[in-house]
Order: sequence, then structure tokens, then C-alpha cells
Amino acid sequence: MSAPTSMTAAEIRSRVESSLPWREASAAAEAIAAAHEVARGAPQEVVDRLDGATRIVISGAGSSLYIAQVAAFAMREESALPAEAQPLSEVLLRPDAVFAGHSVADQPLVVVSRSGTTTEALELLRAARARGQFTIAVTCAPEAPMAGLADAVLAVPEAYDAAIVMSRSFSSQASLLMRLGARLGDAAFAADLDAMPACWAETAPFIDQAFELAATAPARLVVLGAGAAFGIANEAVLKATETGQVPAAAFHPLEFRHGPISVCEPGVIVAGVLGGPNEAAERRVIDESVALGATPFVLGSDGPGGDLHPTARLPLAMYALQALAFGMAVGRGKDLEAPRHLSQVVVLDDQ
Repeated sequence: MSAPTSMTAAEIRSRVESSLPWREASAAAEAIAAAHEVARGAPQEVVDRLDGATRIVISGAGSSLYIAQVAAFAMREESALPAEAQPLSEVLLRPDAVFAGHSVADQPLVVVSRSGTTTEALELLRAARARGQFTIAVTCAPEAPMAGLADAVLAVPEAYDAAIVMSRSFSSQASLLMRLGARLGDAAFAADLDAMPACWAETAPFIDQAFELAATAPARLVVLGAGAAFGIANEAVLKATETGQVPAAAFHPLEFRHGPISVCEPGVIVAGVLGGPNEAAERRVIDESVALGATPFVLGSDGPGGDLHPTARLPLAMYALQALAFGMAVGRGKDLEAPRHLSQVVVLDDQ
């Protein structure tokens, strides 16, 4: 593992901002607005299938799984939809357990893939078609093979990331699914989602803070988040891991007390994606971590989009966490455009 280098916040910022992943991350507001338009215009059959479901399974791999986690919780919490997130491999290899208890005819399957070419995504859609299950493909590539295998396609080409790591495509596809669910839920939540891209400038001081934290050469990152924010925490950890090989882990805030808080010491950043009626309780965990020597990075009601519903503002928090992850990677001497051992799409050879 590369040791952190001695770089100033300005040097880290300059290198991050010159990279393709950051340029794409910084263009997320427009891509999210396009995603919301796709969700508002989704065919009525898609909405009716969700409305009549006994279970909605949203599935993806890597970042797409964390999109599923964000969207599934938001759908349950804001629209009372029976949505759950499952890894592609789990649904593909253990379908009887995943879909147990109800007919698959009443369990629409949503498959998320930025490229629309991920091997497990294609195999899962073929398997679902064979068992007569209604499928929805969520992608940034409307002409990809995945689109030809699903009953409905929700595509946002404006959100496609050419970089290996996902940035705007993550936030856009998560927003698309949240906005789709909001068609069956509270109008105020839908309105806050629609208003969120216009709040992008509010991230500026938190981006500054993220680069300043990266310049302290932190040794470890912990990200705390509950509800839909747990998927954001997982994605932030993935970004830090895949770009910088930073030791990182995600936890529900109050769960962090139950053992993992032992990692707290100087050199550890504890980031919190907080919000809602339980924010005060979650902030106490951050305070306890600071008392043990950790450095905080808090994205809550006093953060970007603070006037919005806590779930609607999550893409704003994601952008700040991407800045932190990319900054930590650059501070360790990593190339954001060529992360180790990775390619943009996982394509598996026949076994």
C-alpha cells in the first residue's frame, strides 16, 4: 500500500480537478435533472407494476448495488413500496430464496448497470425473462445489450461516465429510481428531489473541507449513514477503496459504537451522512469519535441542501464524499484515471 505523500490541499485539489472522474462528478447536477425527467416520463405500466408489487427487487453489482440500497430504502420510506436491494449474484444464484413467498409475476425486478453490459446483469435479465418476470433496466447506455432484454428501459445517457469509477452515473441513477418511486408517494418529497440539482453550489465549502482533510494524510476512513444514506456510505467507502486503496468501512451510526469505534484515533476520519428526526442521536456518535481522536466530516442538516428532505439531498453529500475519496487517493500518489486492478465493466468469460 502506498504511503500518503506530503501534499497541500491546493496541490491535491489541482490534481483531482484535472482528472476525468472529477470532471464527470462535477457535471452531476445536469445529469440528475435529466434522470428526473426520465423518471417523470416513465411508462405508466412501470408505475403500475411497482404499485401492485408484493416485492420489488432492485439489483446491481458494485456501485450499482449501492444505488439499489439508496433507492430501495427511499421507496419503502417515502412511498410505502415493498422494495429491497440485492446483489446481482445473489439474485442470479439464489432466486428461490430471493423471491420466496410470492409469485414472480407480482415481483418486478429492477436491474441497474451503468454500461448495460455487465455479465451478471445480462444473465439475470435472461433468467427473469425465462420465468415470466417483469423487468426494468436502469442504465446510462440505451443501446447496450441490457436494453434489449428488459420489458422496460429507463436510460440516462447524459449521466454516462467514461471514467472507470462511477461518479455522476451513481448519483443520477439513484436519483432516477428515487424520483420514480416518488410518483407513488409524497408530493413534497418529489418536489425536493426536483429542486436538489439547483442546490449544487451549496457543496462548495464542503468540497474545500474535503480537500483540506485529504491533505492531512489520513490513515483510515469511516463513513456513517442510516436509512437511504447507508447506500451512500457504502459507495463512499468503495470510492476510497478502489481509487486509493484506503482502509475504509461503512456503518450505521449507532452500530458504530458496538465495536468498530475502537478504530478511532488521530489519523482516522469519521464522516457522517446525517439527517431526519434522529440526527441529534447520530451526531452524538460523531462527537464520541472526536473525543477518541478521530477527525469529523459531517454532512447533515447544516450541509448542502439543508432545507431539503434528508433523503432528497443525498446526491449532494455524495459529491462531497467523492471529493474526499479522490483527494485521499491523490494524496497517496494514485492515478484516478487508472485505478489498480480495475476495468470499467466486469465481463466474465464462460465458466
